[in-house]
Amino acid sequence: MARLSAGIQAQLGKFQLDVTFEMQGDTTAILGASGAGKTLTLRAIAGLLHPTGGRITLGDRVMFDSALRLSIPTRERKIGYVFQDYALFPHLTVAKNLAYALHRWNKEQRVSRIKELVDLLDLSGLESRLPGEISGGQQQRVALGRALAPGPDLVLLDEPFSAVDSPARSLLTEQLQALQARLGFAMVLVTHDVSEAYALASQLVMLSEGSVIQQGPREDVFHTPASAEAARLLGFRNLLPGQVVGSDGGITTVDIQGVRVYSAGSRLSTGTLVLCGVHPQSIGLVPHEDATLQDQGNALPLTVVQMTDRGVQSDVALAMDGHDGKGPLLHATVHQFGLPAGLVPGAHYKAVIPQQAVHLWPVREER
Repeated sequence: MARLSAGIQAQLGKFQLDVTFEMQGDTTAILGASGAGKTLTLRAIAGLLHPTGGRITLGDRVMFDSALRLSIPTRERKIGYVFQDYALFPHLTVAKNLAYALHRWNKEQRVSRIKELVDLLDLSGLESRLPGEISGGQQQRVALGRALAPGPDLVLLDEPFSAVDSPARSLLTEQLQALQARLGFAMVLVTHDVSEAYALASQLVMLSEGSVIQQGPREDVFHTPASAEAARLLGFRNLLPGQVVGSDGGITTVDIQGVRVYSAGSRLSTGTLVLCGVHPQSIGLVPHEDATLQDQGNALPLTVVQMTDRGVQSDVALAMDGHDGKGPLLHATVHQFGLPAGLVPGAHYKAVIPQQAVHLWPVREER
């Protein structure tokens, strides 16, 4: 499986793109907010955007090198591309869309390849239909099939599931993983959906304003965000300002509006102003009167302010006790099967937060 190495510099008006990463594993997800430069990065890799500088290689083949003034045409890069809107040809049938990149193949080879893709992508019976006559999920599979048809070394996917609903998205994710395992191609996936990136990719590359702010193995990035900016992209809704008031034995104590919070692993001096980050999924809720938690460091007394039911889980907004509703709110995500009895607005609970789940970033280092 060919590995991608990308160093891309491009200037588009006032926007500057400066992205460097090397694929680790079979799938890399590029994660970032709208306008971060994700799609521009894909276009540069595919050869649809000509960078002003840098070097892009796929395996031992050089795709682009500004120093050598080398840029391989898109059609010769052996890279498949699935566009966000799929970009299917509306006047061509499903079969002809699948065959579009096979113009160099003879008729017998094309027929065989189309049949193989139809079977792989569960498109049987749709071969003669136009894109407007099939569902969004089926269109997505046709777009993926067209990208896979010539046997690329790398497939680029730009927000591939944004146009389909949640049930179809889960099924398509499973089908994409199965296809990759069977056909053995590498993928670079662009998304702003953290759960999608986590499900599909072994490596995350996080972009903000055209630059990489963090990259690495999925678990490392998710569990150890390098900055509050990275944490926001990863779904850390709890980012509270505080100040370090002590450090002992590898445990840092932070004051957040009079509430003491303990963090393991941070090495910050007393007096440092910080942002304290906790992911909503790292917060456990137990009844306020539970005496077994009296000696635990992060067992914060809170009052439930609001609950939002999202089907399989609920988002819970919690106010720190003693602040009369004026203090900071914490947000917890609770799975419906683990929803404590009596968890209603006005109820008193304790938020149990492991010390290693509390992340600290000095304010002076924030952009």
